[in-house]
Amino acid sequence: MGLDTTSSKKPILQDAEQNIGNSEVIYPQAGPAAGSATTIPQKSPARIIQLSAGSAAGQTTSVIVTATRLPRNKNPTPGFPGPITGIIEFGNGGRSTSMEFDVPMGPFIGSVTAAAEATEPRDGIAVITVPTGVIRLYARYDSLLIEPLLNTNGQVCLADVQGVPRQGPGGPVVLPLLPVSVPAEPVQVQAMAAYFSKRFSFTYRTLYCYVGQWVGIAQTPVLVSGSAAPAITPIFYVLPAFTRSLKVLRQPLTSALNVTLRDSVNALDNVAIAAGVTCPTIPIIGHETIVTIESATAADTVTMLALCCEVGI
Repeated sequence: MGLDTTSSKKPILQDAEQNIGNSEVIYPQAGPAAGSATTIPQKSPARIIQLSAGSAAGQTTSVIVTATRLPRNKNPTPGFPGPITGIIEFGNGGRSTSMEFDVPMGPFIGSVTAAAEATEPRDGIAVITVPTGVIRLYARYDSLLIEPLLNTNGQVCLADVQGVPRQGPGGPVVLPLLPVSVPAEPVQVQAMAAYFSKRFSFTYRTLYCYVGQWVGIAQTPVLVSGSAAPAITPIFYVLPAFTRSLKVLRQPLTSALNVTLRDSVNALDNVAIAAGVTCPTIPIIGHETIVTIESATAADTVTMLALCCEVGI
């Protein structure tokens, strides 16, 4: 007699066909016109896992997600991979919430711009543990996605405000010393779930705020925001759900920045990042859900700015 897959009391992992061996090859979005600063989210991310159980049969479940490059003989457009974002929806079916997280790429096997033939590329891995009766897992290719701003009209990014060109964090990348544009390449994402509750990896969500487009052998620097001339309205970013701590990544390190943590209305705390110093780990506590980043002076410009948040249930 076969298993009863219609019972409202079935365990969430009973349907092995929906859990073991799931994988998708996902592709980067088409790039914007040259010089454009348009954000391009992937509208229909690939669904890799869909599991459900009756509310009474739900339990704590861990999901293991991996991302890997394709070998050269399976990769029609070898280039730079990622970044890849995992999206997990969980709840009891009637009510659910979601969390986004980085799925890191495994180390290169072969050249920088192509995985070697007849070689299994190494996986990068993320582990998410949630209490749930429903799991839906998606993977989104974020090679051209620059984080939109909160307090401006429309979905625009830092480059839009400053009117400068930019490129996505993962490509296509114009190599500055060679007359060649290296595209973002397809990536294989795999996932499976199991009953265990101890996390075996730290999990992060990186928000790319600006990645300067290569101009000659340099990148376009921009003022992050601030009252110093040229004046730019302070820019707000929404912290991802379940953020535990935050680090501000920037290049060059010689830029001094001011970080303000806010609730939905008020400023709650401030952290100054001195020139030449890496950002400390900033704990996210209480009602802190919004972050403002400002340049300390008009000379404190960046060619790359990202917010790296540790996330977890």
